[in-house]
Amino acid sequence: MVSLKKIIKSKIVCTLGPATESEEAIKDLIGAGMSVARLNFSHATHDKHAEIYNRIRKVDNNVAILCDIQGPKIRIGKMEEPVSLVPGNDIKITIHDCIGNEEKVSISHKGFLNDIEPGDYVYINDGIVKLVVKEVNQEEGYALCEVLLGGIISDRKGVNIPTGNLSTKNPTEKDIKDLKFIAMLNPEYVAASFVSNAREVQEVRKILDNEGSPNIKIVSKIERPVALDNFNEILEVSDAIMVARGDLGVEIPFDILPLKQKEIIKKSNIASKPVIVATQMLESMTNQSRPTRAEVSDVFNAIFDRSDAVMLSGETSVGKYPVKTVETMQRIVETAEKRIPFLDPDQVDSLEQEIYETVGHGVYTLSKEFTELNYRGKIVCITRGGKSARMVSKYRPSLPIIAITNDMTVARQMNLVWGVKPVFSDRLNLISNNPEEIIQNAMIFLHENDYIEQSEHVIVTIPSRNVPKRSALIGLYYVKDVLSNLE
Repeated sequence: MVSLKKIIKSKIVCTLGPATESEEAIKDLIGAGMSVARLNFSHATHDKHAEIYNRIRKVDNNVAILCDIQGPKIRIGKMEEPVSLVPGNDIKITIHDCIGNEEKVSISHKGFLNDIEPGDYVYINDGIVKLVVKEVNQEEGYALCEVLLGGIISDRKGVNIPTGNLSTKNPTEKDIKDLKFIAMLNPEYVAASFVSNAREVQEVRKILDNEGSPNIKIVSKIERPVALDNFNEILEVSDAIMVARGDLGVEIPFDILPLKQKEIIKKSNIASKPVIVATQMLESMTNQSRPTRAEVSDVFNAIFDRSDAVMLSGETSVGKYPVKTVETMQRIVETAEKRIPFLDPDQVDSLEQEIYETVGHGVYTLSKEFTELNYRGKIVCITRGGKSARMVSKYRPSLPIIAITNDMTVARQMNLVWGVKPVFSDRLNLISNNPEEIIQNAMIFLHENDYIEQSEHVIVTIPSRNVPKRSALIGLYYVKDVLSNLE
């Protein structure tokens, strides 16, 4: 019996960095389970990102690449050295450039003093350090703060002001320069940081369109309370969503974060848009070879709640055990995805059900029957832009989904969609009006390349424009019969 290619259902996004930028490391990450490589534009130069981008393409041309722009991230400036802030002490936060110490630090957001008032809280270093504003001195350009929760701060640590009404521009000037460069690279995804509303997402889209890259998909990162308030409008104009729990977990009460994560996942599922859960998923593995029990539960529950992907940040960019971390995450998600309960398809239908959801219902029902009857099989979505595959995926069928397309960009983009194994074939003719010919050619290619075997039954969906006088087609085929018709 031929050994069929493995189909990964839950996707893993890995941030590349000093620990994983070599060809060998990238190859090892892919082998361990990475589906999407993330380049963080908060760090490194354009030349460095281009170098890593081209290296990824050289190692594996099928992997999706996500370029993550910084957005209006607020940071403290340079420090003489790391310092420990003590509760009860005062510290000045100044808008003037300076080398920081335990008495004063500079801040990157020059409108900072206009956005705060006495009584507002300021968090530094992912919320480890908590300050309260005592005085705002506009003339001398600083805010006097008292340390409530102490801790160590160092160069360019992040700052969060959850009670402030921030006046930062998004996208920033740096983001605009980065987006123009990213458009030349032409990756599959751009992650837009700290979005507050639909307009900011549309501005990113406009820049990419103007630079000749309309096919790049936008992942909106939910990191602020205002993004939660405006989530529905953000979701509508986004191609995918990221629950960026680092900053979000500082800016909203930590006990509310799991609930908001679940709400975001559910709404994204209903909209058939991929959703990534990110930040501190296996944080302890940055420096040790085993995860904590809490981290294992966190990753498991993200998949169990129906997120499409989970993301690693420092664990793979600078961690000591990047490959082992991905292997560990892959093991957890494989266990979780086998236990995702069957769900009434009506629970993830959109308010105005469309024809693709009807197709999704049909495929889900057939898939469930396959499982109950112990049939061996797969779902094959023949697709142009990936929509049918996303619609089938949203219902979380038990069978693996193979999405075959003649568009390499679409194939790579589907690396972020749960349950989908994207397959590119330039032999696939999607101009034909003969659906049986298209299906037969797709099955031949998949069989030749070890994605399906003769003993399997296959549920097939095909685009409506290839089915004259019909809105869509779902077919059930026995692979051996399709192949025998060639003889």
